[in-house]
Amino acid sequence: MVVGAGQGPSFESGLLGSLPEAEFAELVQEEADGSPPRVFALVEEHGERVDCEIFAWGLEFEQRASVFDLDGMLWARCASADGAHALVSRIRNVRLAWPSEAVPRPRR
Repeated sequence: MVVGAGQGPSFESGLLGSLPEAEFAELVQEEADGSPPRVFALVEEHGERVDCEIFAWGLEFEQRASVFDLDGMLWARCASADGAHALVSRIRNVRLAWPSEAVPRPRR
């Protein structure tokens, strides 16, 4: 369920009343679990398989992908991670990589 102007189904506050905190927390978690983006990296290759480093990070959603530079600024929007790879490959020698551990670790 998406609540908000122009974002899909919505309802006026007060119409249904407030949910208890535990039930609302569960609803929030279900929403987040329902369609998480997939994290990908565009890794720049230096030389011929000599060295490499992350060029950009991306998030692939159901019908689009967003690419961010290492400072977190939006760099490009594409139809998919493959599309982002094709775009960046025009200017850099990059490989598309899917991190094996995409769940963020808690900050200390």
